[in-house]
Amino acid sequence: MRFIAILAAASVGVALASNSQEEPSNWSFPKSDIAPGNNISSGSVGTSLFDVQEHFTPTNSSGSISVVPRGTKTYVAGLRATPGGNSFCSASLISPTHLLVGTHCIAANIRWASIGSHFVNGTQDGEQIKIIAILNHPRTSGFSNDFAILQLQKPSSFRPVALASAGDSDVYDGQEATKMGWDDTGGVDTMAYELMRQDVQLISNTKCMKEVNVDESMLCSSGSVNETSCTGDYGGPVVVERPNGDVLVGTVSWGADCGKLGYPSVYSRVSSVRTWIDSIVNGVCFH
Repeated sequence: MRFIAILAAASVGVALASNSQEEPSNWSFPKSDIAPGNNISSGSVGTSLFDVQEHFTPTNSSGSISVVPRGTKTYVAGLRATPGGNSFCSASLISPTHLLVGTHCIAANIRWASIGSHFVNGTQDGEQIKIIAILNHPRTSGFSNDFAILQLQKPSSFRPVALASAGDSDVYDGQEATKMGWDDTGGVDTMAYELMRQDVQLISNTKCMKEVNVDESMLCSSGSVNETSCTGDYGGPVVVERPNGDVLVGTVSWGADCGKLGYPSVYSRVSSVRTWIDSIVNGVCFH
């Protein structure tokens, strides 16, 4: 099976170039012609577009937005062009050697994952592991089935997050969930220095479709005050927190004008592709 990374907005193939001896021969690695400094169309992400707010302090009277306590959500990864550079997307560790992310994130110059890191850049904590291959979901189209799996050069020592069941039993209308990333909630193209979390309430697709068009591969949360999904959250985890461990139910995908008040935030629904994820993680290729 040939693995190819595809731009979500332009459907242009990109992947990684590397001289590593550990790269498997059945993955393809054409060199990306997309540099971090290039302008990238709507729905895509480029590293140079973001300003890191190193002294950002969340100001939210509702208390729903806060800094993640350091070392508590180590399955969250930042995607970077260099080991210590700025993370321009978030991802989730789903096996020791695989990350789950949205396809719109791979438009940028992905080379490294910083797993378990609290900060948007630097190498002072976490693990910086090279990304050696990218696989899009075979039915990715626009933001439908907005999933990509990244393969790591070596296993991470951190514990992967549990995945939502294929039967969707982990999600219901009114379910409380938490999304994470380096979004500072200050608007488009700004990043927080520390990993942030935001509590959200999931809603049914029927309710969501009163405001935006969604399909069965998508999951929504209500468009309440202070709820946003912006630059630093893209691709990041949406989890249901449980006493025995977090369950990954979605990845941040899109929203109206960076979480415009009154409009839902939309995520990619993990349960809808659980069989595909298992097939890749377990080494079975689906075409």
